[in-house]
Amino acid sequence: MFVKLDTGVVRHFDEALAGEVEVISTRSLDVYRRLAALRGAAHARRALWQALRAERADIAPLVEGNLARKRIRLPGVFGNPVIGGMYGAIKRVQAHLLRALLKAEFAEVQPDRIAIVYNGSNYPESVLAEVTAGHPRVFVEAGFFPATLQVDAKGLNGGNSVPRTPSFYLDTDEDFAAGGLPATVNNRPSKGTFAPVDLTPGFVFVPFQVPSDMQVTLHSPWVRDMEQFLDVVIAAAEANPDQTFVIKEHPSFKRSVIGLRLDHPRVIFANGNVTSEMIAQARAVLTLNSTVGIEALLLDKPVITLGDACYNIEGLVLHAGDADALNAALARRDWRPDPRLRRQFIGYLWNRYLVHGRYDDLPEDLSAQLKRAAHG
Repeated sequence: MFVKLDTGVVRHFDEALAGEVEVISTRSLDVYRRLAALRGAAHARRALWQALRAERADIAPLVEGNLARKRIRLPGVFGNPVIGGMYGAIKRVQAHLLRALLKAEFAEVQPDRIAIVYNGSNYPESVLAEVTAGHPRVFVEAGFFPATLQVDAKGLNGGNSVPRTPSFYLDTDEDFAAGGLPATVNNRPSKGTFAPVDLTPGFVFVPFQVPSDMQVTLHSPWVRDMEQFLDVVIAAAEANPDQTFVIKEHPSFKRSVIGLRLDHPRVIFANGNVTSEMIAQARAVLTLNSTVGIEALLLDKPVITLGDACYNIEGLVLHAGDADALNAALARRDWRPDPRLRRQFIGYLWNRYLVHGRYDDLPEDLSAQLKRAAHG
C-alpha cells in the first residue's frame, strides 16, 4: 500500500506500517542492483552511463537544495568551486540513478501505492517527490505543536493545503475548536551557551530560522537569509524609534549573525532566553513564516509575517511583502487578530489537520490517516 525511502528521520514508519510499506534503499549500489533486477542489466548500465556523461540540467534542481544547504552551513568548504562542484556532480549521478529506479517502480510495480515523502525539498526525497507527481502521495514533516506531524498530499508549510480564506473558518456553524486546543508550544533550547538577558516587556520578538530550511529557501521571497533578516530588523528599528526588537537565533543553526553588523541600541539578541516566555512578554511577533508565529497566535499575540506561511490569512496576521508594508504593520500598535478566526484556525490545525504523534511514537491508526490524507 505504501512506499518510502530509507531516510533516517522517518525510519519509525517502517515498523508502524509493517506489512504495508516497501522501503527502497537509496545506497547507490542498491539502487543500481534494483534497477537491473526490474529493467535488466543493460538498462541499468545505460542509466549509469547517462548519469556519468553529462550534468543533465533536469537533474540539477533535485540536488540544488543539498548543495545550498552545504554552502550555508559550511561556506568555507562547499563555497570552494572545486569541492562544491565535485559534491554536486556526485549528487547528480545519484539522483539520476534513483530517478530511473523510481520511474521503473511506479510504472511497473503497483503504481497506485501511496508514496511517503519526507519534506521533499532535498535529495533523495526530492527525487521521490518529482517522480510521484500525479500518484497518490503524502508529504510528511514535524507539526506546529509538540507531538504533532504534518501529513499533506499537497505540500508542507507555506505549500500545504490549510485553507487560507477567512470565510472557511468564519462562514460555518461548526466549532473547529470543540475538540480542544493545544496547551503547550515548542520551547526551543538556547543557542550555544548564551546566558538569558533581562528584557522589558512590550518588545517585538523576532525568532530567526534555519537559513537552509525550505521555509527560507522556498517560502521567503524577499528575505533570503538571516543576515538580510538582521538588516531588515535594523532598518525597521531605525524607522520605528519607539519600538525595540528582540532576536533569538535558531538553536539548530550553528553559525551566528552576532557581530556581522554594528550594534543597534534597540535590536537585542536573547539567544539564552526561553521562547514561550519571550512570546508572552512581546507585544507582537515578527517572523518570516516560523511555527513560532502559530505559537504566538495560540498565546493571542499579534503576528507579522514576511514570507509565505499557511497562516497568512487576512484578519489573523498582518503580512508584509516589503519594508514599507512592514513599517505600516508595525505602526498598527493596537491591531489584534480576530478572536473567532484565531480560535477557529488553531482548532482546525489541532483537531482536523495535524496528526497527533511523533516520529518515534506514531499513532496506531497511522495507516488510515495516511490514506485519508493521500486521497483528500
